[in-house]
Amino acid sequence: MRRRVGPQWLSILALVAAAACNRPPAPVSREVAPTRGYVLISIDTLRADHLGLYGYQRPTSPFLDSLATRAAVFEHAIVQLPGTLPSHMSIFTSLYPPEHGVYPPDGILAADTPTLPEVLQRNGFRTAGFTEGGYMAGRFGFARGFDEFDDDVPKRTTDIETTCARGLRFLTSLDAQQRFFLFLHTYVVHDPYRPPERYRAMFAPAAPPPQAFAPTGPNFTRFNHGHGMISAEARDYYRALYDAEIRYMDDVLKRFFDELARLGLDDETTVVVTSDHGEEFLEHGKMVHEQLYHEVLRVPLLIVHPDPATRGRIDAVVQSIDIAPTLYAIADVPAPARMSGASLVPYLAGQREPLRRDAYAEAFVSRDRAVYRAAGPDLHHLIVRRPGDPGAVWVGRSVVFDWPDGSEEVAARPFHAARRVRIAVNDALLTELVLEPNRWSPLPLGDVPRGTPSLITLTADDCVAPSSVSSSRDDRCLAFQLRGTTAAHRELYDVRQDQAEQRDLAGTRRELTRELEQLLMSHQPRPVAATTQELDPALKERLRSLGYDH
Repeated sequence: MRRRVGPQWLSILALVAAAACNRPPAPVSREVAPTRGYVLISIDTLRADHLGLYGYQRPTSPFLDSLATRAAVFEHAIVQLPGTLPSHMSIFTSLYPPEHGVYPPDGILAADTPTLPEVLQRNGFRTAGFTEGGYMAGRFGFARGFDEFDDDVPKRTTDIETTCARGLRFLTSLDAQQRFFLFLHTYVVHDPYRPPERYRAMFAPAAPPPQAFAPTGPNFTRFNHGHGMISAEARDYYRALYDAEIRYMDDVLKRFFDELARLGLDDETTVVVTSDHGEEFLEHGKMVHEQLYHEVLRVPLLIVHPDPATRGRIDAVVQSIDIAPTLYAIADVPAPARMSGASLVPYLAGQREPLRRDAYAEAFVSRDRAVYRAAGPDLHHLIVRRPGDPGAVWVGRSVVFDWPDGSEEVAARPFHAARRVRIAVNDALLTELVLEPNRWSPLPLGDVPRGTPSLITLTADDCVAPSSVSSSRDDRCLAFQLRGTTAAHRELYDVRQDQAEQRDLAGTRRELTRELEQLLMSHQPRPVAATTQELDPALKERLRSLGYDH
């Protein structure tokens, strides 16, 4: 009888072999067998709750729904920043955005920060990456480690069919038994929403509502900055176009997976399907993906491994930075010394106890930050905004801050014209105050008890953009300026009970809110030295076609 080698002996043998080769030991993958190939597919801007496998009622994803039956499906996969460039760089490096430091418009990954394709290439894998450019252009650091990389878009702004065809050509060119890594990225569901007519007809009316403007990034950005209105009919129309693009993507992915099977690679390949962020449709007042609500931070994450034992739904909090460590562990290759993510292989091996309780995210440009915390049956999501200058903070329509917070006097002055401001203490109306132009008005907070926790809410009756009243290019909708307080705004949600995040618990669960804020503030990633390089004209034009204005 052949004696089975125990896990402890596998570890010892790995250490001995590594010492003989004078290199660090490779992690021993005992639970999930390595596969020959690895395919990572990123569908830019795909929110999880618009897929049938995550409970959506529209028929947007019949193929992905079927794929989920033979995959590990993660219920709560959280991205680290809702933006294409920094989010994908976190996937590639297993670092939080402040750690890798690659932000729009011109950040470039530091040369000594290893990426997923570089690590696999160094370990003998043949590598290829195909993206649709924009903030997935190779110049940001994405091309590193690929034997073959193409970010050119030949004829359309979002050509998923060309992207998948390039990936299949790479797969057909492989030598027998050659280990490989393939990365595919597409903007197919990103704005501007222009699905093929066949798919549009499945979800959207033939003509847009009379009040709907063209569904492009610049138009949505202008709306987010306070210009124009979007009716319920127009919002539903935009959402329908988005769903039509998802269905188109789903059909193309089905053909890709069919070809993977025809090539005989499905039984020897691990496939990961995910996204860099979701999309907003006025759930919290804005369009596209600027804020830190659940519809933007929660994305699909499916890991398809040939072993049926890896299948199932995992009700745990995971992060995008966990993807690279997971692939390293399955592939049985040495991982970089510095990673902030963790391998999800224990989940694939059947573990259901959570590896972590928390997930972190931040917004680009603003100082907004968020944390998720799982505790028993609850999954809480805290969003915190801290303006930069406590001496003079510009406010849109509303702001919330602590009282007392060390302030001797809190004062406000309106932008451009007189403003009526509603003042509430712990959600109860205290008074209303008319702010006169060109002067600071002290807020009548003297009757608010000091020494006990209170939340002050200021809500203005209106706001206006500087660009609409002067030659300024500032499109923010401003109501008043506030001084004398840090003016932190907090929102707390229980996403298991309130997935749409319509019930803010910050005013009633103050102790939990403070606890999570302390947790968030203690999360201080250590940065690395990223670099910058001016964008060339062609890339600027490509970014404009995707709705970015830099």
